[in-house]
Amino acid sequence: MSDNPLANPLATPLEASMGGVVREIEAPEPQKKVGAGFLTLFGLANFGLYLTVMMPALFSLPYKVGLLAPDEKVAVLGLVATIGAVAGLIAGPIAGVLSDRTRTPIGRRRPWFIAGVLIVALGSVIVALADSIPLMIVGWVVVSLGGAANGAAITPIVAERVPESQRGTASAIVGVATQLAGVLGYTIGGSLTFSVLLIFMVPVIALAVLGGLFMFLLPEPTIELPRQSIRETFAQLLFNPRKHPDFSILWVGKLLMQIALAFLSTYQLYFLLDRLGFTATEAGTRLALVGGIGILVTMTFAVVSGILSDKLKRRRIFVLISSILGAAGLTVMAFTDGFGLFFAAVLLILGGAGMFGSVDVALASDLVPERAQAGKWMTTYNMAATLAGAVAPLVGAGLLAIASTTSTNYTALFLAGAAGSLVAGGLTMFIRSVR
Repeated sequence: MSDNPLANPLATPLEASMGGVVREIEAPEPQKKVGAGFLTLFGLANFGLYLTVMMPALFSLPYKVGLLAPDEKVAVLGLVATIGAVAGLIAGPIAGVLSDRTRTPIGRRRPWFIAGVLIVALGSVIVALADSIPLMIVGWVVVSLGGAANGAAITPIVAERVPESQRGTASAIVGVATQLAGVLGYTIGGSLTFSVLLIFMVPVIALAVLGGLFMFLLPEPTIELPRQSIRETFAQLLFNPRKHPDFSILWVGKLLMQIALAFLSTYQLYFLLDRLGFTATEAGTRLALVGGIGILVTMTFAVVSGILSDKLKRRRIFVLISSILGAAGLTVMAFTDGFGLFFAAVLLILGGAGMFGSVDVALASDLVPERAQAGKWMTTYNMAATLAGAVAPLVGAGLLAIASTTSTNYTALFLAGAAGSLVAGGLTMFIRSVR
């Protein structure tokens, strides 16, 4: 973003014409602690949000691709996931910036939530009923666009409404909700293989109900930013990494960590089918079993890490430890030849993911440069996860195609993920403005 005051997207015409230095409007740091009711509804909203993300990514989409293209499922899944992720990558920051400046009688975030749910529902129906790969891609792009709107409504909440002293706890709730969504996604998906439509629609219904409780039972803070032109609005999508180095380092670290985790989440169903020899139903059942036990590990790591990070006022060390756990689990996964080792590897990875998820949102919220524009900055931060969703399937398909004694080189895939996880943790140690 330009440092020229004339190009400041928040400048009024008079201020810009005078060439004066313009101060951006900044929302005050939240001071009032949020209560148990807020945190409970916030957790339910995030569970609904991440069920629409995790269940399709972990089970529904791979299952549907397997039905349409059983002989080319790895390549087709990579193609579909990448195209959808690119759509989300473009739409996410646009939705975040626009939601910051939305003015309606029901607030600035609620309209995006309503639109997001309806768009995801439409896309999910298209994917479920698609009888060809091109039509499924169209549906998945629609789902991704709706997901961007949902993210713009829910992801700024921690930065906007939760004081710094509680952000670790709130972030831990997000981490638990994410992992629980993944576990129940397997359980629900495995039990609904008789109806592809239900596999895709159940998460949307859950988001509409659980997210709606938070959005419409709790008051939304009123923050009105100055009106600006469309050109000025889109100019806000850019930011200068040199002006915000800590935020940029955190963004890159999240990207690498999410790519590492996406290698597992994207291909673990196929891993159980190809290397361990399970059927789709058996794989879904075993993944639900592992996840059901693993959720206890995830919740323990997430809750303890989040609370400790608040009390100790330290975030970075927890990210580093989580990256080491993730790398250890992915290394074990690379050489797994039985369900027992698979179980152990997943528990290590879930522990690391729980710890990472409990702290990274808090760390990002602490580093938000402009709190009044939390939608912009938090959706920019979440672009790292969206970009990982685009990169991981392409890179993963290439790694799986490396010559090996088996048809798919899962060893190369998971060792690359382990390396990415370690680098992510190391980068976080270069952040200076937050301990």
